[in-house]
Parts: sequence; C-alpha cells; structure tokens
Amino acid sequence: MRTDQLLMSGLDITEDNYIFKGQFILSSGDKSKHVDIEELENKSYLEELKEYFGLEESPSEIRNKLIDMVVEKARIGSKIREGKDLEEAPAK
Repeated sequence: MRTDQLLMSGLDITEDNYIFKGQFILSSGDKSKHVDIEELENKSYLEELKEYFGLEESPSEIRNKLIDMVVEKARIGSKIREGKDLEEAPAK
C-alpha cells in the first residue's frame, strides 16, 4: 500500500506562542492509528507506521507524504481572506 492511499481524518492543529502541535487519525480498511505530528520526526515511529499499514515507501518518503497530506488538509479548512473583500468604514 502507498501512503497516499491512507485516509487522514480528525486533523487538529493548535498554536501557542508560535509553537505548533497537531494530531490526526490515519486509517485504511479496518486499521486506524492516532498520530502526533511531532512523532513524524522519529524514524522508528515511521518504521512502525510502515509495518502497521504495510506501506511501500521509505520512512523519509512516508514522512514527506504525510506532511503534504497535513498541509493539504489544513488548507481545505482554512479560508484566509487577508485584504480580500474587506470593507473598511470611512474615516471620520
């Protein structure tokens, strides 16, 4: 199985003084696993994910694909509108 075939759900990202933390659920068929984004820096954890889901890629490829999936998922839920369609009240 390839990493991009996994379903990512329940993405939760928080920020406190520019320190970001996050977690999500990965699932495939009858298997699911809660993942802390910080753990994606741990090669042994990536090996564990690889074995658990039977992933084909190397640990670094798995990490990169999961980070891409997090970014894509976070972008879908975010509607940043900096400067677009903002109506300012006229100055008095």
